[in-house]
Parts: sequence; structure tokens; C-alpha cells
Amino acid sequence: MLTIGLGVALHIYRVIFGDQLALKYAITPLTDRILLIPMTYAAVTGIALLARRRVIFANRRHRALFTGSVVYIAGSVPLHVYCSYIIVDTTLVTWFPMWFSYLLLIVVYPVFLTMFWRLHYRN
Repeated sequence: MLTIGLGVALHIYRVIFGDQLALKYAITPLTDRILLIPMTYAAVTGIALLARRRVIFANRRHRALFTGSVVYIAGSVPLHVYCSYIIVDTTLVTWFPMWFSYLLLIVVYPVFLTMFWRLHYRN
């Protein structure tokens, strides 16, 4: 939930202040490196939970959403490593149109956060 929460904060900043100010003050290589810590942890633990079948799903839709969230987070890790450590430049954010941030904020993140809130684990 921390990973998605940080993503929400950065995308809200981008939507409210625009790319120029967001890249200057919020979406920096340092911020990206900080985001990578919970993101990598979430990716590894999410994959482990799926592999060990430790999560109790309410139905197939719940399982699909959890799997989708793990794929989304794990798939984002290489992009963030590339931006924050290899090219040390976060202007790659501008490759994604502003509507993508709106989509994440209005649809994707609320669905993920609701789904995470309802997760149950096996002992």
C-alpha cells in the first residue's frame, strides 16, 4: 500500500502542477530511488505470495486484480531503475501522456488499494 500511496502522491503532484514543476520538485532521481525501495519489496513479496499460494482470494476477479497489481509493480521496477540509476533522468515521465496519470488516479490505484485492503493471508 505504501508503494501505491507514493505513486498516488507523485501523480497528483504531476496532475496539479504539470510536468515542468513536478520534474523540478517532486519527480526527481532521488525520489525515484526512494520509491524503488517499497516498490521492489512489493514486487518480490507479491511474487512470493503468489508462488506460495499464501493469499486467500474472494473470487477469480480478486485473484486477477492482485496478479495484475503484482505485474504492474514488478514491471515498473526496471523502468524506475533505468531512470534513477542508469540515465539519472526522470524526464521519461513525459513519455506518458497526462491522461495516463488521470487513469491511474481515478481507476487503477483506487481499485488496487481497495483490493489490498481486502486481502487475507493463510498461516
